[in-house]
Amino acid sequence: MDKIIKTAQKVYGKITLPGDKSISHRATILSSLCKGDTTIINRSKSQEFESTLNCLGQYGVEYDKPDDNTLVVHGRGIEGFSKPDGVLDAGNSSATVRLLLGLAAAFPFESYFDGSAKLKTRPMRRVIEPLDKMGARIESDNFRVPVRVEGGDLKAIRYIMPLSTSQVKGAVLTAALFAEGETELIERFPSRDHFEKLMDLMKIKYTKEKIRPAPAKVTDEFERRMKKKNRSIFNDPRGDLFRLSGGQTPTTPTTIEVPGDISAAAMFVAAAVLVNNSELFIEDVCLNPTRMGFLDILSKMRANLNFEVTGYKGMEPVGTITAKTGPLKGRRIVGEMIPTIIDELPIMAVIATQAYGTTVIRDAFELRHKETDRIKTVVTNLRKMGARIGELDDGMAIDGGTPLEGAEITTYGDHRIAMAFAIAGLVAKGETLIKDAECVATSHPDFWEFIDSLVEY
Repeated sequence: MDKIIKTAQKVYGKITLPGDKSISHRATILSSLCKGDTTIINRSKSQEFESTLNCLGQYGVEYDKPDDNTLVVHGRGIEGFSKPDGVLDAGNSSATVRLLLGLAAAFPFESYFDGSAKLKTRPMRRVIEPLDKMGARIESDNFRVPVRVEGGDLKAIRYIMPLSTSQVKGAVLTAALFAEGETELIERFPSRDHFEKLMDLMKIKYTKEKIRPAPAKVTDEFERRMKKKNRSIFNDPRGDLFRLSGGQTPTTPTTIEVPGDISAAAMFVAAAVLVNNSELFIEDVCLNPTRMGFLDILSKMRANLNFEVTGYKGMEPVGTITAKTGPLKGRRIVGEMIPTIIDELPIMAVIATQAYGTTVIRDAFELRHKETDRIKTVVTNLRKMGARIGELDDGMAIDGGTPLEGAEITTYGDHRIAMAFAIAGLVAKGETLIKDAECVATSHPDFWEFIDSLVEY
């Protein structure tokens, strides 16, 4: 399916978004390990989440869907899982494979994960290596799907994550529940913490503390350089240390309410701040601090934006985002900002084309390993639209204040590229053609309906 986007006159309205995809994955997996029924309200409607549900079903996990928004998981603990009959098809969902590998590592039988051609390009080494160290026997196609795992008899490890990613964190901590001893996991920069919040909700015992590196050997020359840079070698935290002992069974929560997906909200916020005469209200959206990178950076770009926590759903803060049209200023997006905004960087690049000054995105090499090489895809498509943008090894540099022209956008089946360039099309002169527009269903099946309801042409 192709979609034609025209220049918008305004974006206006009040919306509530489907449930957050990241929370829905994790809540369902942990609920399946409980003993009893857990009702998950406002679950994600994405294809990726359906892949997780289907795989859990093949393991023998029973669940019901009383209505379009509700899921009831009938947890029977680890004893309720059985050997899958056939291949576990994860579709396009790398989250499904990475998170469920942590579970599969505990089973004394074989699990075989496969998926789409696009999924076969996604790196799995980051999750395979720590699980292998814990004792799982894993075979893969050069650390990519398909992946075969036979688990059981796991041992606790101390593991320093080379890359801050919540999927690896969730997989290792899941496996740690069934490992002998106390697992220690070190994360250099904070990634999204939905898994920790769900562990709190389900009364899984763990500790989390900041740790610091050992002092470096000081020489006069080294200290002189550090002082010149206004840095101290003694106050740079190494990251968060998690400790979790095996042998725990999660406590069944009666209900888990999933807030609106903030990654989906980012697209509509971008539309409101870019299109003239716009005002948008997004209610009951997740305002978890580890997911606020997009809103925080947009605020620093002087966007006409307001967000306020109004309550909690489960352990997650929720609230309302108000976004209006206004001038924007470019900025640098680097370092520890990147893990909090990794999924929103394509739309941030679109926003940067309309901001005053230059925006530089660095330390985002992970974008090379998403559904597409998102650095190359974003740069290529924005150049088609007339943007002044340079490709870097780990990001991009964008000169703002550039009028965009409608163009034919190649999405390569990447949902975030399709959505980001739909927003670009709203501010571009002429028509923009989004190829393979149906791919938005990977994360947000109702995206085009929301666009049609909010945009005046």
